[in-house]
Amino acid sequence: MKHSFLALLSSLMLSAPAFAQETATARTYSVKKDGSSVTYRLNHKMHEVVGTARPTEGKARILPDGTLQVAVRANVADFDSGNSNRDSHMKEVTEAVKYPTVEFKGVASGVKVPTSFPAKQSVTLKGQLTFHGVKQTIEVPLEVLFNTASDVSAEGKFQISLDSYKVERPSLLMVKVDDALAMETKFQLKEEGK
Repeated sequence: MKHSFLALLSSLMLSAPAFAQETATARTYSVKKDGSSVTYRLNHKMHEVVGTARPTEGKARILPDGTLQVAVRANVADFDSGNSNRDSHMKEVTEAVKYPTVEFKGVASGVKVPTSFPAKQSVTLKGQLTFHGVKQTIEVPLEVLFNTASDVSAEGKFQISLDSYKVERPSLLMVKVDDALAMETKFQLKEEGK
């Protein structure tokens, strides 16, 4: 698993033409698991379900031309809604044994490490979300806060369709949950080697 994630990250990094020429000044950041989370919100006519997991791996790289590259992964089985029966049912409908991870890799432009801190930048990551064995192109608006050049946080919100990812929508009292699954990401990142 670790090897495949590194291969995913490497392919993303090598896909940027400037990468091979400008690696000396690129900045690479690792996601700090303790300060990071991926949360889903799912609505049913009777209540809202909220489940949260910590990412298992994550990297971000800022290239000298302002390109931001991101790759992150979380285990589907790690999502906790506070109700073990509901979580078991969610693992069943998402086929967590067969499709154990949710992964995103994306790219944004116009990101520069500022010279004074704190500083905030708004960007839109364009990339691919792989979930339940389905890969789709999505956009993720992201607020990036540079506390320092080596200490960064990022928050994003986006929505996906369970039907489009071929997930059978769970039901309660014979009423299915809404198709829309809202996702919220909060990441704490630390520059590698700092």
